[in-house]
Amino acid sequence: MGSRSRILLIICTIGILALGSASHVFAFSAEDMPFGFGSEGWQPGLELSQETIRSLGLFGYEKTGIGGYLTHLAGNDEASSWFGGHKQVFMGNVGYTLELFAGNTRRPILSTFMTPADPHVGAYGEFNRMYGEVGHGLAGTAQLFVSELGQFEYSISPYIQFTRQGIWRFSLSLGTDFGVGMSYAEPTERLKLDIMLVNEGVSFHVLLSMTELPMTLGVGMTQDQMQAFVRYIF
Repeated sequence: MGSRSRILLIICTIGILALGSASHVFAFSAEDMPFGFGSEGWQPGLELSQETIRSLGLFGYEKTGIGGYLTHLAGNDEASSWFGGHKQVFMGNVGYTLELFAGNTRRPILSTFMTPADPHVGAYGEFNRMYGEVGHGLAGTAQLFVSELGQFEYSISPYIQFTRQGIWRFSLSLGTDFGVGMSYAEPTERLKLDIMLVNEGVSFHVLLSMTELPMTLGVGMTQDQMQAFVRYIF
């Protein structure tokens, strides 16, 4: 294991332990086998996730969890991975989310779309307020790449959200890149989609969970590549 990989592992472990310190239950609740197909061929892997939910009074809850995946491309010595820990709190009509992550792929859009990136550590945060079916919020991402250049990227995304026959979100991305986006999740979360226009390039991702089979199908497209994956849940 290289020095950069060790640094990522140490930082991510510390962050996950800090986020999960309030939880007394630690057991993996989902194991998935993703098979992704992209510009470099098929990538088999393993995805693990765990989440605990604790009620906060009559109208609130707290979710604490960890998750990540590890995949390997034939003929490549280095595995692709992403791991993170998160905490989400919702009280009345106000909520916030904090996530710490590390990996050498981009932070997943929807679920397990494997976009290559230099090794990095980062954080994601979000604050939102709902007024019935309408709400607004602010999300932000910052990541530092563990490389000789030490590149730093960030984004700040104000958004509005509607909960009508699902969750609709319309956002504006400011920071390292500029863009606009739209996402949707139907009420049972069986279907999710995400569309983003950044720097005159379009990305599109769709996630479909099979109700009759323990499988999830995903298709994504960016200005650089197309990719697809199948997740088998066991």
